[in-house]
Amino acid sequence: MTINELTTRIQIQHNQELSAFRQDITSAPYQAGTPAALNVARRSVRMQPVQSVGDDSANLTIVADVEGLAWFTADKGLLGSCITVSIAGHRRNTGTRVPLPLAECDAWIEAILGGSWITHVYRAGTPIEGDGRLDVASYRLFLDERRNPVAKPSAVADNTLRRMEAS
Repeated sequence: MTINELTTRIQIQHNQELSAFRQDITSAPYQAGTPAALNVARRSVRMQPVQSVGDDSANLTIVADVEGLAWFTADKGLLGSCITVSIAGHRRNTGTRVPLPLAECDAWIEAILGGSWITHVYRAGTPIEGDGRLDVASYRLFLDERRNPVAKPSAVADNTLRRMEAS
């Protein structure tokens, strides 16, 4: 199945959950402030566990963190925000971790963030399995102070980030 087919399947099966999750992570723009306010303004949003579209015996836990760009750097005056979405798979009957195929993770991110934002999403980390499966998939989207997607700011020193469209 292609990523587009997986994304469409996810959107059809999980439309309500996706809409609520997307609304939670993209609403209420982050406001820059003092270092103390930066930590207070950080928030996490969790999607209820959903069934994997590639593995009938696995559920996915999807969590998003939204924080100010200054939270990532020593430059506390840096304006904007970052959305980090992490996906982990678990066996439904035992709760043990399940490595996830990269294509399914990418399809979930496209279903969650989609539209014009997907071309600005970065994949973090590297696959742990030889077949390209991930233990936990993490993605980042950087936004300016007006909530427009931007390239990774040079002040963010994470060298594991790779643009999804380039990989």
